[in-house]
Formats: sequence, C-alpha cells, structure tokens
Amino acid sequence: MKKYPYLRSKMRRGRWFHTYRRGNVERSLEVHGLHPSDPLVVAAWAVEHARWQEMPPGVDTPKAETFGWALDLYTSGNDKWAKYSDETKKSRLAIFTRYRKAQGDRPIKTITSDAIERALYAKGGHGAVNEYKALKPVFEHLRRLGFIAKNPMVGIELDKPKIKGFPVADAEDIAVFQERWPVGTLERLVFDLALYTGAARGDLAKLGRKNIKGDLLVYERHKSKVKARVPLTRELRAVIARTPDIAPAFILNSFGRPFAKESLGNLFADAAREAGMAARLHGLRKAFCTYWAEQPNITTHQIAAMAGHMSLSEVERYTRAADRERMVKLLVGVA
Repeated sequence: MKKYPYLRSKMRRGRWFHTYRRGNVERSLEVHGLHPSDPLVVAAWAVEHARWQEMPPGVDTPKAETFGWALDLYTSGNDKWAKYSDETKKSRLAIFTRYRKAQGDRPIKTITSDAIERALYAKGGHGAVNEYKALKPVFEHLRRLGFIAKNPMVGIELDKPKIKGFPVADAEDIAVFQERWPVGTLERLVFDLALYTGAARGDLAKLGRKNIKGDLLVYERHKSKVKARVPLTRELRAVIARTPDIAPAFILNSFGRPFAKESLGNLFADAAREAGMAARLHGLRKAFCTYWAEQPNITTHQIAAMAGHMSLSEVERYTRAADRERMVKLLVGVA
C-alpha cells in the first residue's frame, strides 16, 4: 500500500481513524471508518497536504466533499492543472477564490446543471465564458475520481460574446511606424522582430541566437507550450544581424538584460502611440500570419506551425486582412 507523507491511519476498536500530522499539529481528515487505500481517504489527505504546501498558514480545511474541498483536490496532485501556464493558473485561481467564498461549504452532490447554467447566464459576457472554462475541469476531475456520477457542466450552452480581438497591424500602421522609427532604434528592432517571427511579447522577450536551429528559429510558446518553427527569411536574417553576437536575447534593455514581457509591451505601446499606430504587439503577430498567407504554396497548416497556434481556425481568422499586397511589399522593403 502506498504511503503518503504525514498521513496517520490507525485502527481503534475495529475502526480506521485518519489524521494529517505535521510537527505539533494533527488534524482529523473526517473520513474515519474507511480503509487507508480508499480514494476518499487519499483525496482528504491531498486536500490537507495542498494546504500545508501551497496555502497561506491558518487557512481552515474544508469539509470533505464540499465545493471548497473539490477545488483544493483539483489544484493538488492534478497533472492537467500543473501543465497550465502561470497566467492561466492566476486567472482561474481568482475565479476559484470567489466561488470558494460563495459556495465553498456546499456539498458537491447538491450542485446541479440547472443551478450552474442559471448562475452563468445571469453573469453573462466574457466573465461567464471564463468561469465555464475554469469550473468544467474541476467537475470532470471529480467525475473521473468517482466522487460524482456525471459532470454537471456537460451540455451547458452559453451565449458566447463576440470577440473583437486585437487590431491587426495593417499596411498604414506598418508604414507610419517604419517612418517614425528608423532602423537602428530599439523600437524598430522590437517591431521588426515581432513582424518576422510572429512571437507574442512573452516569447519575443526571450528569443535569441540559442533559438536558431539550421534554417529555422525554433521556440516553445510560453502560453500554449506549442513549438513554433519560423523560417529564417532574408528579412529576418537581416534583423538578427543587427543584434549583439553574444547576448542572452535579441532585445536587451538599458542594463544589457532581456526585457520582462510587461516592460517590452509597454515600450512598444509607447512607440506605437508616438507613431500614430493603432495596433500593438499582438497586432504584429496577426500581420505575420497575413504576410505568410500571401506567399506562394504556403498552407494554413504551415502558418500554424510557424506561429505555434493551437487551431487552424485561429490562423484563418488572423489572415483575413485587407490591403495584403501593400502590406507584403512593405515587409520585404519593396514599397
């Protein structure tokens, strides 16, 4: 039988008792009478262990099989949760905190599909969509562990709001930025690297010569963990040639260090405003896809591999831009 740290299981008067004992503190797991190998015992241990490992000191342990207990169970010892990016975890933990406060003591078996659907419908908009995405895996985790018979969020339909998205850098944007920030400025270096790599700001800040693999620039996207493979075109090689030969990244701040993604985004936003450009860094990522969509014999699948996108529909959405011919000419220096 597998041993779990700090779990104490003792047989008393023919009945099992389970506690979590750590230092001078010993807490009842409230699942007495069950064999130590029972999933409920393991789950109760996992919740308490997560509190000691990750939660602030003094936080009370929720009762077994309540929603607060389920949230702790989901975020401790769950491989899928562990694979989410820090940004995703942060946003979903904020949602969990609100639900823990409002519904933490509610037994999970009393939570119905109708109740969840009414709550999400009342909230509406992007907030409802984000909560749906955060909560559905929690119930699925419970179902797979055998604590509930069915995921109550399966079959729930939301009125999804239209996504406006970030503005795409069009030909006019590219022209005004190139005119305001000539080659040799830091602002132009950020602009050119973003255009020719299609990298999001978090990835762009880390790119360097270490990512060059033969005729490709290869990196793993921080957000999705998908690998992007960007051809080293003549234009991209020319931009890289303007960067230091020995440096931890292509783009360096005044201290000779890579930018934090927030600082890089702020630098570009200031430069874009000064140039009169509507788009921001993410808009250049879209322009990158548009540029490649106009190249001969390039498929949507190939663009997805270059940009590290998760879905082909996302690529197709990015490549629906006007005035493509002029944009391409500007990007290759023909205009």
